Amino acid sequence: MSAIPNTRQQIIDKAFQLMLQRGLNGFSYRDIAEPMGVKNAAIHYHFPNKMDLIKALIEENHQVLRKSTSEFMAYGGPARPQLEGLFAFTLNQCNCGRPICMVGALAVDYDELSDEIKDANKRFMKDSVNWLTRVLETGLKQGEFSFKGEPRIKAISILATIQGARQMARVNNTEWLEKLFEQIRLDLNISDSTD
Repeated sequence: MSAIPNTRQQIIDKAFQLMLQRGLNGFSYRDIAEPMGVKNAAIHYHFPNKMDLIKALIEENHQVLRKSTSEFMAYGGPARPQLEGLFAFTLNQCNCGRPICMVGALAVDYDELSDEIKDANKRFMKDSVNWLTRVLETGLKQGEFSFKGEPRIKAISILATIQGARQMARVNNTEWLEKLFEQIRLDLNISDSTD
């Protein structure tokens, strides 16, 4: 019974890798099945069609976000570790072969996505912005951060900057990301990364 979730996760991982390399329309179930040594039917068992697979990719990313932010969203706490967690998560994703975020990966083929997939992507984006807005508001109130402007707009700006920097780091290297994180710390008036 443990093989089913493992196979499902392997499919998701391979699909994400292929989507980053080739785009949404640049791979088929055969491209996933062959390297795994399974038949296309095994992929269809878990994901009857490609949009089901894409929805699972979005939901997996959404679960990671919820899991890593739920305690802070419910109870508050220091904002700085939340921000540093975003930086660490982003760097880890790049280092393990996921240099472009799900939102960026789907943006190229956005008009071809079903309404259900577009809605799932919008929910993920909305929750990401809401979480980072809360982090910034909390950081301002607790004196951890200092910046001008509305926290929500600052959150959107930070997320958009990180998304673009991930694409640039894919072409260059992750050192660019680390320099960007330092600039964000400076923009928030938190210049060191060890507090």
